[in-house]
Amino acid sequence: MEKKIRNIRIIINPASGKGESILPVINSCMKEAGIKWEASITHEAGDAIQFAKDAVKEGIDALAVYGGDGTVMEAISGLIGSEIPLVILPGGSANVMATELGIPNDLKEACELLGEGSLETKTIDVGQFDKRYFIARISVGFEADVVKGAERETKNKIGIFAYFFSAVAALKKSKKAVYHLKIDGQEHEVKGLACFITNTGNLGFSKISFDKHIDVSDGLLDVIVVRKANLSMFKLMVVTWLKRERPDNLELVEHWQGKDISVSSSPKQAAQCDGEVLGKMPLHIKVIPGAIKVLVPKKTGKG
Repeated sequence: MEKKIRNIRIIINPASGKGESILPVINSCMKEAGIKWEASITHEAGDAIQFAKDAVKEGIDALAVYGGDGTVMEAISGLIGSEIPLVILPGGSANVMATELGIPNDLKEACELLGEGSLETKTIDVGQFDKRYFIARISVGFEADVVKGAERETKNKIGIFAYFFSAVAALKKSKKAVYHLKIDGQEHEVKGLACFITNTGNLGFSKISFDKHIDVSDGLLDVIVVRKANLSMFKLMVVTWLKRERPDNLELVEHWQGKDISVSSSPKQAAQCDGEVLGKMPLHIKVIPGAIKVLVPKKTGKG
């Protein structure tokens, strides 16, 4: 790690987590590492953005976030334009960016990295739409229905399995739509079940990935349309996940890359961004290359 962290602010989302006692773990690790720390607790949407902006003014060495991708997204929104690095302490039901960057899912292990000198700075891209930012992905259709169906109470009880049960319910009701895409000036029209505009390849659990070629630091967003959900699609997913090969069956999956993307659907489908259901369509999305610095374990993750 280029600079030793001596002073850190930690944003904590109390609605995240798995029922663990997090403060004793954080306090013990920070004390062991000789790091002075203060905590800010979120109570409602937008709090993490303001806490991050306030932390930038304080001249801290790093900003840590304990929460899921939604909380991380808010913190990043407050950090953009600053040189302060982000530390992700995974605490959500799904932690897409943490998994993508090789950050341990165990809180104690993630905290201990701060005192071991085993972190390095990685610069990552951020997506932007409607004056808002995202780090993982926006999806339209099937996945958005899954997120919509995974209620907070269920997630608190069974964690990521809430998404599984929601997925089963959503798949039964899913219908195809026509996606109208404009990618760096080129127009595409394709029928499918779901459309993803993604910054990350990782799906948030295990090492399962859309495609190993998707990179959070390549200055591009990836646009993926899932055309069908059948046995052939299942086989393609297995090959992609296990062998980590690029899907090349255009009958089942289409894949583009770009910096400036517009998407709408006919009929209108649900949309979500980093776990938050969106109400506005169509969407105009851009990438901000190298927008944020994140501290990641050395020699792990992509890049």
